[in-house]
Amino acid sequence: MKQPLVSVIVPARNAMPYLRDALHSIAAQQVTPVEVVVVDGASTDGSREAALSFPHVRLLDQPGRGLAAARNLGLAAAQGDLIAFLDADDLWPEHSLAARLAGLAQCPDSLGVIGQVRRFLQPGTPLPPAYAHGWLEHPVAGYTPGALLAQRRLFDLVGPFDETLTLGCDSDWFARACDAGAPLIAMTQVTLQKRIHGANLSADVARYRQELLTVTRHSLRRRGHL
Repeated sequence: MKQPLVSVIVPARNAMPYLRDALHSIAAQQVTPVEVVVVDGASTDGSREAALSFPHVRLLDQPGRGLAAARNLGLAAAQGDLIAFLDADDLWPEHSLAARLAGLAQCPDSLGVIGQVRRFLQPGTPLPPAYAHGWLEHPVAGYTPGALLAQRRLFDLVGPFDETLTLGCDSDWFARACDAGAPLIAMTQVTLQKRIHGANLSADVARYRQELLTVTRHSLRRRGHL
């Protein structure tokens, strides 16, 4: 049976020096066919040139309208029936994509599969207080796009990422998927290595908490609890 095309969407904005590592981790997956769509948000640090140095990478330009807009632009341009994401500062471990493909194949009624996420601290980065209680030592369920492999039909059901949210767009999308009863399966394999460094968007804890409150209110309203 012919393997369907997997489109991997990589949002990037001034993503050096990590972008090359992310793209190398995609290239090392040994799964074909794969297209890589890098959505560059007006980078000025060489990210565009780094992306174009990889064969078969499609580069899309957008004027830095944020993470959700970058994901949505990549989705609109992607040609694959299967959709995956990788942030420009994160990594896929070996066999990450193959494991998720196998998980989907084993559960044909599912629209998507998520793996586990293991965080790691960029050398030279002080340990953030939020990770001071052993959170770096144990994988967690990957309710984040980088750990997901989805059939395109899942986005028809759930919709695009909410571009009004700066940091909470991913949490909002998974909340909408849950509220819609989207058939997702969870795997025990680590499918995403999330880099913790000084410039993570989630480091803006106050804004992240504020947007998560918005996500929670929207979810309660969809379920008729508000």
